[in-house]
Amino acid sequence: MDVRHALLAVLSTVPLANCHISSGEECILPAEDFEIDESLTPAQIEALVEEYGADCEAACSEAYARTVGGWEPTSIDTCDLYLPPDSDQDGHISCTGLGVEIVCTEGRRPLGHVEAGDDRCTSALGRRLAAMAYLEAASVDAFEQLAAALEGWGAPAQLVARCHAAAADEGNHARWLTALAVAHGGCVPTPTRLHDAPMTLFALAEQNASEGCVYETFAALIANVRARRAQDPRLRRVYARVAADETRHAQLAWDLDAWFRGQLDAGAAARVEAARDDALAQLAARAWGVAQLPAELGTLHVDEAARLAGALGARLAA
Repeated sequence: MDVRHALLAVLSTVPLANCHISSGEECILPAEDFEIDESLTPAQIEALVEEYGADCEAACSEAYARTVGGWEPTSIDTCDLYLPPDSDQDGHISCTGLGVEIVCTEGRRPLGHVEAGDDRCTSALGRRLAAMAYLEAASVDAFEQLAAALEGWGAPAQLVARCHAAAADEGNHARWLTALAVAHGGCVPTPTRLHDAPMTLFALAEQNASEGCVYETFAALIANVRARRAQDPRLRRVYARVAADETRHAQLAWDLDAWFRGQLDAGAAARVEAARDDALAQLAARAWGVAQLPAELGTLHVDEAARLAGALGARLAA
């Protein structure tokens, strides 16, 4: 698999310089109807007003994200915000809408990875950047974990060296995105993982097939989009560097896949291939999730995201 060539071919299918509005697509991510009815402390009101003014939907989004970690509203149907006349009194927010599970494309998760996020941040962009920085930091552990295992199994030295180099890249990504997250009010948790996660050759091969071959290649694709479309020039500069690095990491994943499959029997190799097929089947859902992310990251509408995911999936499955 020539990842760079595949990404260039896929990117050519969508005119990334043009943006247009699309509607009517079906939500294929996990979704739920929600209802929020809660008080707002004076500190919460102060932070909300400073960031958004007396915006009811912003207050609803912040309250929902705080209440249901890992989800955020994609539409708000009703909203009522009460702000008290005195700064030492509580306010109140009640609202209903549709929430979806947050999707982050960044980073390779290590075996035993534990998801986390910053639901206290009132800025949607700050929350997303913090979640992305968290996954980039987790990827450092993932590549070091992989390098140590490969070395123990006698894998080619160049594969081990490329894993160490990828870990260094991910450390840079985490620092850059953490700085951007903090600038937008985010707070990045320290990555954690379960120490009893299996470390067999098959487990890492199966994980590499999904997290590396599919999701990391998709992450490289989306980083290329953000490098072109992000509103803030700082974001475009960061994602231009991330895109180049993630393309190399995706190529590493496919090269590792070839080595792993050479170490496995036919049955295990077939299960690894099935894991990759399962991940490919999830690309459409991930693409829909990317289209719901804050516009500051670069508007990618649902139909464009679907075409990119479909074109990439076809390339990777060939």
